[in-house]
Amino acid sequence: MAINDEGRQLAIAAELEEAARSLAHSTRDVPVPADSYAMLGELRATIDSLEEVCRRLGAWHTRVVDGVHYAGEDDRGDGATGTVAAAAELQTAASALNAASSALSRAHSANGVVRWYDSPR
Repeated sequence: MAINDEGRQLAIAAELEEAARSLAHSTRDVPVPADSYAMLGELRATIDSLEEVCRRLGAWHTRVVDGVHYAGEDDRGDGATGTVAAAAELQTAASALNAASSALSRAHSANGVVRWYDSPR
């Protein structure tokens, strides 16, 4: 069950990265072929949540105020362009994640017609 855990956002992001890296390393093979269907569903749900995170972070970046949320920009910036650029790129990332979610949905549907064994024969 998801809870609002604003105080742990950075820790949750780190845990998600670690879990995703572990999954990436573990999927060279799928010992229980039937699990591939459920894995695709879980991946799509994860991507949908990541899309939401990007959209929300993008919207947040459009609302931040210099002097309230941050103290200007370093020598490379010229004012509020960093927050504006971050917001735009987060929206781009959200759109890309939406496309990835659609592709995962199609893969999930295609996988659903396969009569998988519980273990390779």
